[in-house]
Amino acid sequence: MTSHRHTTLHILPVFLVVTLVAGISWSEGMSEATLAYNSGNYSEAVRQFQLGAENGDARAQYGLGVMYEHGRGVPQDLKKAFMWYMKAAKQGNAPAENNVGYLYFTGRGAEQDYTQALFWFSRAVENGEPGKWDSSLAWCNLGNIYYWGHGTSKNLRKAADCYRKSAEAGNPFAANNLGCMYERGEGVDRDPAQSVTWYRKAADQGYPFAERNLAIMYESGQGVMQDYGEALKWYSKAATQGNSFAQYKMGLIYERGLGVAKDPVESYKWYLLASGKGNQKAENSAAKLRPGLSTTQVNEATRQATVFQTAPGIRQ
Repeated sequence: MTSHRHTTLHILPVFLVVTLVAGISWSEGMSEATLAYNSGNYSEAVRQFQLGAENGDARAQYGLGVMYEHGRGVPQDLKKAFMWYMKAAKQGNAPAENNVGYLYFTGRGAEQDYTQALFWFSRAVENGEPGKWDSSLAWCNLGNIYYWGHGTSKNLRKAADCYRKSAEAGNPFAANNLGCMYERGEGVDRDPAQSVTWYRKAADQGYPFAERNLAIMYESGQGVMQDYGEALKWYSKAATQGNSFAQYKMGLIYERGLGVAKDPVESYKWYLLASGKGNQKAENSAAKLRPGLSTTQVNEATRQATVFQTAPGIRQ
């Protein structure tokens, strides 16, 4: 089986812009609101955002929407979040436009409406500042709309173009999706080398699905010279972030000694971790491997799996 069948086009439906950062050219009151937000003083941030929002400041309206969306300093209220995002969006605030699209897409705080989601994501990419993170999110969201054909006709070429704009601005989700499209020849000519390039851009940012996909390319020699060492490196990164397929592959690599010394204990550990996430192949492999292990080896692998699961920074 080729890696092409395993590689995942991991489309996250939409992304919500929630980050408020210092350094944006706010008014004095907005600077105070942003400072309060960044320091975790959400009640004061809400107070400052409320003042600005009621005076018609689109940035304050967007900020207040974030607070209601996530229940920071106020009880969570998705309808109020939608209301304040919409006020800001109607003034051309790109992050708010993206978030209105998000709420329409998901049906959170507003009735689900893909046509409206398409409209607001399109507005967000028109009004967003090129190369900025929130703009890249809007481009990625628009790519998802065209990829699935929600609210419009499915258009893989447009999806690829949107993902490219997002990925060029540093969005790892879009880079991974574009890599998958190059691997499959969806909306673009099939080009494994380009696929590797985009997977790497996303993997270098720590995106586990891209790390996994890049590992597959190295393991199979698609778009790059076959290199089990590099495959192990990227599978390990994805496995550490809790990717069950990568954990299964780690077990397989250590069981077969692919570019590394055979290690049945290490292999069984990874099979246990992957099977704990419902990976049937890992469960079957663990069952086949176990009869050849001593009780001491089984206990050690189990201990190591438990330690791994409870280690700080491990994503489950």
